[in-house]
Amino acid sequence: MMKRVFRLTVCVFGLMVLSSQAFAQALPWEDRAYVNVNYGMQVRSTSLVTGNGTFDLYGESGKLTTAHEIDSQAPVIDVGVGVRVFGNFGVGLTYSRLSTKGSAAVIAEVPSPIYYDQPRTATSTATGLEHVEEGFHFQAVWMLPITERLDVAFSVGPSLFKLSQGVVTEPKFLEAGPPYTVVTMTTSVATVSDSQIGFNVGADLTYRFANNFGVGAMVRYAGATVGLAPEGGTAMDVKVGGFQFGGGLRLRF
Repeated sequence: MMKRVFRLTVCVFGLMVLSSQAFAQALPWEDRAYVNVNYGMQVRSTSLVTGNGTFDLYGESGKLTTAHEIDSQAPVIDVGVGVRVFGNFGVGLTYSRLSTKGSAAVIAEVPSPIYYDQPRTATSTATGLEHVEEGFHFQAVWMLPITERLDVAFSVGPSLFKLSQGVVTEPKFLEAGPPYTVVTMTTSVATVSDSQIGFNVGADLTYRFANNFGVGAMVRYAGATVGLAPEGGTAMDVKVGGFQFGGGLRLRF
């Protein structure tokens, strides 16, 4: 995965440099730096994340399955800075943050205390599980001024995602008594964090009201997969990022 992302980044980087050289004389980028502030939405490809784990009870191995529901659409805050390096080429760094809540449904196959290989089913639900994504998007930028007031910037590069996720841990089981066909389950909730490297590609449109001030709109796809393995819970792979779009203020220097 990372090799493909690296090759894609190198190819796009090369195309951006060649295109910048071709357009440098006709459409020069004359600013030294920029600041973008956006508020928008992020759309995920899926809202369901499943995890699987095992536990030992009565000398047997039980199974634990967790289905996390995470909002497929959520607001995202986005702040980016960048500098021109030469011609129409520059580098940038954008920080994005998303915070939402979710729930988890837990299903356990619980071994019997008296019968071998005859598990019972127990269920539990947890709500209010936090889901916080922070993205640091490193970008190679190609700026294309269209008029004195209107320009569009294309960007691509690697992203570092940090995920904080509320998860279900430490299942505990309570027997209802003979004939031991019914068992109930309680769980605890914890927050686990991890990070992963992905990639981003996007475009930003700016319209200036004055030399140094304007408004704009952006679209970006940024994504990665973060593996979580909470102690006493279920291991799962969480896809972070997605299709991001929004708008806000633009400053040029």
